[in-house]
Amino acid sequence: MSWTFIYLLDLIGFILFVVSYYRRCYRKGYRIDVWHASVFLYCVLPNMLMLPFAKSDLNVLVLGKDLSAVVLVLPLIFVITFFGYASVLIGGLLWRLKAGLRLRKDLARVLQIVPKCSLMLMSSRRVLIFQSALCLLGQCLILGFYFSAVGFGFDLRSYTFENPTLRPLALLVSSYSVIIASHCLARYVDTKEKSLLLCTLILTFGLIFFGARGTLVSIYLNVLICYFVMLGTKVSMTRMLSFMSAALIFMFYLGNVRAGDYSPGGFIASFVTLVFYGNNFSDLRDFAWVYSAWDHVYWNGKTYLAAIMSFVPRFASEFRDYWALGARTASTVGFDPQVHPGLRPGVFGEGFFNFGLPGVIIVGLMLGLTTRWVDVEVKQAVSPPCPSMMKAFASTMLLAVSGTLAISAGFSGLYILAAVFLFSWFCLGVERFFRPNSATANSTFHA
Repeated sequence: MSWTFIYLLDLIGFILFVVSYYRRCYRKGYRIDVWHASVFLYCVLPNMLMLPFAKSDLNVLVLGKDLSAVVLVLPLIFVITFFGYASVLIGGLLWRLKAGLRLRKDLARVLQIVPKCSLMLMSSRRVLIFQSALCLLGQCLILGFYFSAVGFGFDLRSYTFENPTLRPLALLVSSYSVIIASHCLARYVDTKEKSLLLCTLILTFGLIFFGARGTLVSIYLNVLICYFVMLGTKVSMTRMLSFMSAALIFMFYLGNVRAGDYSPGGFIASFVTLVFYGNNFSDLRDFAWVYSAWDHVYWNGKTYLAAIMSFVPRFASEFRDYWALGARTASTVGFDPQVHPGLRPGVFGEGFFNFGLPGVIIVGLMLGLTTRWVDVEVKQAVSPPCPSMMKAFASTMLLAVSGTLAISAGFSGLYILAAVFLFSWFCLGVERFFRPNSATANSTFHA
């Protein structure tokens, strides 16, 4: 398969995205929307834009002796991801064309379950503050144990790999904090209750020490996208891109801090290498890396089954310790899964290794359908005369669910999310019992 054909395919895919953005986002009065932001993050950035860098010899810094094998299979991997990209577009098109109206209505009722639970969580300021206090207590206990063992540091994640019995607790506290902080922030945008903004910032600060930058991004990303959709043409493209660039640089610097390098000068010198040849946008390269060492025996859903069993810690289950996505990708390329968190083969990699091309297509259709639904719901929620950030953000929670189904490494987060919703329902019941005359339910929850 020639590289000329691959680059042509890459160009066609990128042009399709740009034309779609111009016609269905920019011309419609938005500078950003959920659909195009999600497709960019799923497909365009990690695959199309990163293709030349995934092929570069500079990847020897990460791949070492595996470089030539990875570059050899890279064209095939790109074609596989392109099938995934096309499936996402088809899934979004099917929803937009309202194909199968009855099925569409039934599916919409199912999709509404998660947003309704999210609105329930945001219906009471007191419940959010109470749960923020629980998250903060959990952070303090975990970090206190971490600091007492190794001293002050920003890499709790590595410490939990060395001490696996602490890993489930750290994951629970981290996921719980992200859920509560993001809901506090979404309600703050609507109500301007400063106590909720304070809760968001305090929990964010605590999570900096946990070492996973993705957790920090997940607090703010969906709220920020919904806010930009709400502003419409009032958003300056220059300011928006400048803000995102500054946030990106800060997140990369946190990566250096986690590794113990506090020098801004050293960070600036290595910035290009970190962005293009590190492990931040390495989905395409890592997909090819795992494929190059794969024995071509499909996993037949075993990583998904291991994910469903994620309520059992890996150290307590031989099956999970072997078949968890992180363990499988790490061991396939020769890393020790007990100390390495695994590679990131993108949103289509796990589906392919389990079921081949049909798995890629199914994942793509699922992401396309759910993302298009969320895009429509967010635009309706933030439209005049009564724009609601809480309604808009609640819809985006479905993106987290569909993303977890595509990449099962974070499946335990779904159990934590369900537990948070159930606990919130209990807390709201207690609050109504002791304050029967208080308006604990926000009107948006009953809308």
